[in-house]
Amino acid sequence: MGRIAGVTPEETRNRLIEAAGRVFAERGFEGARIAEIAREAGLSSGAIYAHYGSKAELLLEAIRSHGADELNQLLEGDELLPLPDVLLALGERLERRPRADGSLLVEAVVAARRDPDLAAVLADHVGQREAFFATLVRHSQRRGDLDGDVSPEAVARLCFMIALGSLVMRALDLPRTDPDDWSALLHRIVDSFRLKEDP
Repeated sequence: MGRIAGVTPEETRNRLIEAAGRVFAERGFEGARIAEIAREAGLSSGAIYAHYGSKAELLLEAIRSHGADELNQLLEGDELLPLPDVLLALGERLERRPRADGSLLVEAVVAARRDPDLAAVLADHVGQREAFFATLVRHSQRRGDLDGDVSPEAVARLCFMIALGSLVMRALDLPRTDPDDWSALLHRIVDSFRLKEDP
């Protein structure tokens, strides 16, 4: 089955992404077949390749679509929150994340070890987001919200390592930490990045 009559290309892409998310989550990257994703979406395999160059690109698009973009939500609005407040808010959400959140990304990371195409696409995606976050750190340093002596790239890397690690913890269904202990630790870490006032 090709394109469905009366359905826009954007609606077709949305159908593909929804179907891909379900199939990847159930079968994993290696076990998912393009034909099965197409069947799940009610489309042909050709419809997938008309929109995506590879299964790796389709998985990445499913990750983008299914993962809640908490950073963008926090950065919306007229007033840009100070980055330390953004870091605290994101960190607080990590421990409350449902187990299913991020399962596609965990699957992608595991599969990337065996699939160089997926590894390249995933590394580019994460690298772009990390670079964007480092830019936010530099902006926050210019505003005086963060200590200018800390490396923006190192802060961005630490934040992404913590976020990715939290996905693994959720995937393993490990018990949550005490919320007060977690919050206290986050505040200590983030406070160490804040610009120190002269005595």
